Amino acid sequence: MNPQIGDVDIGTVIRVYPTYAILLFEKGYTGLLHISELSHNFIRSFTSFVTVGSIYAVKVIAIDEEKGNVRVSLKAMTQGDKAKAFRHNKIQNEEISFEALKAHLPEWIESENK
Repeated sequence: MNPQIGDVDIGTVIRVYPTYAILLFEKGYTGLLHISELSHNFIRSFTSFVTVGSIYAVKVIAIDEEKGNVRVSLKAMTQGDKAKAFRHNKIQNEEISFEALKAHLPEWIESENK
């Protein structure tokens, strides 16, 4: 399933850089969360707020179809969006899957080895 602008989804942080993070979504796509989309307030240190393994409900704000890049926002989320995201994506122990990680692992290893 391809994400659409305005979609709300829950993603897990898989990589953190000084001003942005990459999130992996169960549906198999990744999204970029930039420091400017973290909060309406000033953020001095992005990495002090976002760590690998953190789980966020975010909203898709931009999609570059040509490059396949998805930009997501935490600050664009409303209270209704958050409630909807967690209500529809409630994780049960038997539902946890690592298929999306498994699918992207070879690509990430190759990228790190370059």
